[in-house]
Amino acid sequence: MRSSVSTENNHADGWQALLELSLQKINGKTCLLPQQRLGPLTVQRPFYPEGEVCHVYVLHPPGGVVGGDRLKLAINARPGSHGLVTTPGASKFYRSAGKTAQLHQQFNVAEDAMLEFLPLESIYFPATELTSKICVNLHATAKFAAWEIHCFGLPTNNEDFTAGNVLLNTELIIDGKLLIHDKLKIDSFEQNRVSGLRGNRVYGSFVIYSQLITGALLGSLQSLQAESGMAGVTCVEPGVLVARYLGDSTEHAQSYFRKLWQILRPAAFGLDACAPRIWNT
Repeated sequence: MRSSVSTENNHADGWQALLELSLQKINGKTCLLPQQRLGPLTVQRPFYPEGEVCHVYVLHPPGGVVGGDRLKLAINARPGSHGLVTTPGASKFYRSAGKTAQLHQQFNVAEDAMLEFLPLESIYFPATELTSKICVNLHATAKFAAWEIHCFGLPTNNEDFTAGNVLLNTELIIDGKLLIHDKLKIDSFEQNRVSGLRGNRVYGSFVIYSQLITGALLGSLQSLQAESGMAGVTCVEPGVLVARYLGDSTEHAQSYFRKLWQILRPAAFGLDACAPRIWNT
């Protein structure tokens, strides 16, 4: 992948960052190959708490994103590989003086490869300006799981998302066919609309794809409830499940999605759930 970001990192105009990761199965173990990196996006060394599966923690050392920042993350899971990617802390998007931050995440999962992208929540301070796009390209025999948890405002400080604009755009493509296209724009008006967040501060979405998923599993998933807010699971089409959360607690959203993952991972990936160690810190 060639970067469209200038190699000159002018912090006055915002951080320009690119991180490309490739996962490849070598001698029965998924390895993290040499990466293309520009600016303040990096990873810790890979961990192997469950043998051949490669656990990777993506880091953003500046600690937050501001207006004008442009961040690109690309993860390529090559044939037969299995990676689990997470973050060590919440992603924070700070108030903007007018410039828009951009976040682009690209996931490519080849035949018989498995990729799990399970980050902690994203927190949008009042007056955040952000455009975010996630594009997922899967081979039909691939397996994929990913969630997003978004918190608008600072509930612990009793600060609502009274200003700002966040545009979220997610595409899921399987063998060239677009199956999911979610587009959500949140500002202070949309947060309170019935067709928006209905006055809630936290929204989450969890997508999982595997040809091993059967309709018999849907009933047990739908009976699982979040500790607060509204939550549910739907089958978009055979092999594709989408769960959503709407409420006021990132903790409850994370708990709900992790419970779903504990049920779904054995069925969809053939492996018991193995939580990254960083989740326990």
